[in-house]
Amino acid sequence: AGIVLVLLLLGAGSKAGLVPLHVWLPLAHPAAPSHVSALMSGVMTKVAVYGFIRIVFDLLGQPTPWQGILVLVIGGATASLGILHALMERDLKRLLAYSTIENIGIIFVSLGLTLAFAANGMTGPAALAFTAALFHVLNHSFFKSLLFFGAGAVLSATGERDMEKLGGLIHRMPVTSFAFLIGSVAISALPPFNGFASEWLAFQAILQSPDLPQWGLKIIVPAIGGLLALSAALAATCFVK
Repeated sequence: AGIVLVLLLLGAGSKAGLVPLHVWLPLAHPAAPSHVSALMSGVMTKVAVYGFIRIVFDLLGQPTPWQGILVLVIGGATASLGILHALMERDLKRLLAYSTIENIGIIFVSLGLTLAFAANGMTGPAALAFTAALFHVLNHSFFKSLLFFGAGAVLSATGERDMEKLGGLIHRMPVTSFAFLIGSVAISALPPFNGFASEWLAFQAILQSPDLPQWGLKIIVPAIGGLLALSAALAATCFVK
């Protein structure tokens, strides 16, 4: 089961964009037409998440605590590094691609929590973390598709993806600006939008970690929770752009 999990993280992780297998994603998303980028980010990366869930939770049997730790650490690193890269980007579509990596990290943190709780027979917190993961899969497909469509509208109207050369588009493109604002608020996990709802569930699951018996998990889960909170704050900073 351990070997299968590692191979699955390599295979599904490279398709989903887990660090350090993410390098193709910010190259492919900007190169595709914007409506295809929306499908790649909103749907294609989630196919890998679906495959991971079906194999790990349906076929691998009872999870062990180390499996939860492994998925948690990879998810936390993916979320924080993805949004740090996004902060440094000037290219609008590359920024959105790196933001996809961050959100995949959030989903895998929730899946790691599910494994950790399930390994200890804590079915309530495991169900909460699993709900957070599935809800964020759905929510991300909505708001990231909206943002890529907005980026495509800006690109068709201006022929420019460099945000340093863009500005004042709210006057020329009010509908696109309003739609992009909604997507930006949702992806920044601000209430009352859907991104806030799923990330709030993930944090609620993290707050159940003191009941875990293993000291490794008692230390790692709050640390990953701190990384997740940092990533959420940096995402809001990033989308202020």
